[in-house]
Amino acid sequence: MSLTFTNPVQELTYQKVADYLQGSELFRSALRNYGDRPKFDILYGSALIEIEVLPWEVHPWEAGDLATVRATSCVTVGSTLDCELMQFLLTENRRMRFGAFHLDDAGQVVFSESVLGGDEMSLIELQTCILSVVTIADTYDDIIAERFGGQRARDRHPQAFSPGLT
Repeated sequence: MSLTFTNPVQELTYQKVADYLQGSELFRSALRNYGDRPKFDILYGSALIEIEVLPWEVHPWEAGDLATVRATSCVTVGSTLDCELMQFLLTENRRMRFGAFHLDDAGQVVFSESVLGGDEMSLIELQTCILSVVTIADTYDDIIAERFGGQRARDRHPQAFSPGLT
């Protein structure tokens, strides 16, 4: 099955991300790519990072195709979704230099960060984006699980962290 892209910038960005990840000493040994969509997974420490190359269809400029790269990691599964947790996540978001906590459709606490793709995408920005998500997920999974219950994503979904990810 082949990949389809919404615009040429998304395709260019996907190729740049693939080349970087496959050549990276940090990530290539724990990399999985998807043959049917512009997405990668990386296992790094106790975090599983999903990296998606997405078209940016509604943006503030009149003309031009754009794409973004979004790195996301599930932090905890089954944490108590109450006002105390929401206050904690919003307060921590204010402290973040890049990225933010949010809840996914299943009510899991996740952390995401995005960078602009295309010709001008900096590989140091891409690496920083990925490593920021890794660091935050790895740091906050224990804090949130201890304070608000639930499990670290690694504990809840150990099959996702098994050898042979590549």
